[in-house]
Amino acid sequence: MQSSEGCESSPRTPTHRARLLLDVIQKEKEDEGKVVSSKPVHSVLKGVRPAVTASSARLGALTLTSTVGHNSAFYHLTKAERRRLGGGEDQAISLLVTIVPLYFVLWQLLGGLGVGAYIASKKATITESNGINPWWAGFFFAISAFNNSGLSLVDANMIPFRSSIYMLITMGLLILAGNSCYPIFLRSILYTLLLMLPDNDYFHGYRETLRFLLVYPRRCYTNLFPARHTWWLLCAVVVLNGIDWIAFEVLNIDNPAVTGIPPGTRTLDGLFQALCVRNGGFYVIAMPSLQIGTQVIYVVMMYISVYPVVITMRSTNVYEERSLGIYAEELPAGLDYRNPEQEGLPTPALSTRFYFIQQQLRAQLAHDLWWLALAIVIVSIVEAGSFTRDPVTYSVFNIIFETISAYGCVGITTGLPDQAYSFSGGWHSFSKLVLCAVMLRGRHRSLPVAIDKAIMLPGDHLACVEEEDAHIRMERALERGYENV
Repeated sequence: MQSSEGCESSPRTPTHRARLLLDVIQKEKEDEGKVVSSKPVHSVLKGVRPAVTASSARLGALTLTSTVGHNSAFYHLTKAERRRLGGGEDQAISLLVTIVPLYFVLWQLLGGLGVGAYIASKKATITESNGINPWWAGFFFAISAFNNSGLSLVDANMIPFRSSIYMLITMGLLILAGNSCYPIFLRSILYTLLLMLPDNDYFHGYRETLRFLLVYPRRCYTNLFPARHTWWLLCAVVVLNGIDWIAFEVLNIDNPAVTGIPPGTRTLDGLFQALCVRNGGFYVIAMPSLQIGTQVIYVVMMYISVYPVVITMRSTNVYEERSLGIYAEELPAGLDYRNPEQEGLPTPALSTRFYFIQQQLRAQLAHDLWWLALAIVIVSIVEAGSFTRDPVTYSVFNIIFETISAYGCVGITTGLPDQAYSFSGGWHSFSKLVLCAVMLRGRHRSLPVAIDKAIMLPGDHLACVEEEDAHIRMERALERGYENV
């Protein structure tokens, strides 16, 4: 079978080309006088991840006799199978069109009702003293938390609510649900629906569509990841927030602004502050009141706040490898050269994946640092007069803190000692304009390097691209095996 009808990039299927390359390897080694028989072919290519044949990969009610390669890239498909694949993707997207809006509406609606009811019954005096209706304040807080804007209708932000356990937990969940844990919660919802739906003829189509979304999520949605990548994202979120939480508790042991809070409340405040400093933008303790070491850690966390989701998104994009020129290694379907005695060892495919992530981090740092450095230098020059007048408030560290907070779209600020607005509110107009440019740049740093497969319309061109990428992966896998002989 030809690799894809209408795709003329190669006269042979990748499987045929792979076998020809193996023959060349064997012939060259024999010509060099090496005993090839004592080193079987599977040891030449041991650990290289074989492609998964899709003979058992169901698509809705269909079964494709194709190959599923890296990042759910299908190849060896005929035009008819491509059309069936597109139909399965359409069904999956139709389901997401219902689930995703409900996710956004219900989280904010229920969160607003919960927070509003709590403020109206327990903390009405706090909002009324600011001339705000408690229910309106509750919905504002909930929507601000879910969308990670960090805006508050109360002058002191969340400080008056730092002993309100219910409110802190609810808003912490909203912060996670609207940002870093959105892919995790969405996949959990789809998996729960699959478990809940009865296994009968009426729900059969829905169950198959859910299975397709769970197995091949990045063909349909940018923020829905495979199981392994979702677990990696969960671990990254837990570790990064854990570092913030521990830093808050440990580095402020002798800080009167923190030790004055009861231990139980202080523990929850530290967790809430950890969740907010990477995304939410709220705070229960003013930033200048914290130890300088805690502030430095917060700067680092604000800078890398977007990394877990972005790296996961880019590493699962079907065509991200093409834009970077970094391809995972993959064997053709039907060629199983794995050595059973070596299955526990690290594989070249795994090392390629780590190399891909390493390259992503390097590219992101190169993308970020010069913008931040330039903005900090410009603001420092413009605010030189303010620094001379008040070197503590307008210190270089505070400028760095404000700039990185803006670049990460977090919104936390060190503030001004005699004003209710942020630190940047005391800057000159040109410095504010520079900060706006930094925010605009930072807001778009989570975009993929290449156009994402999940938002591209299907067509013959995409089919040819998937076939061509499959050829490149297979040839690189075999060439690496040849080099290791």
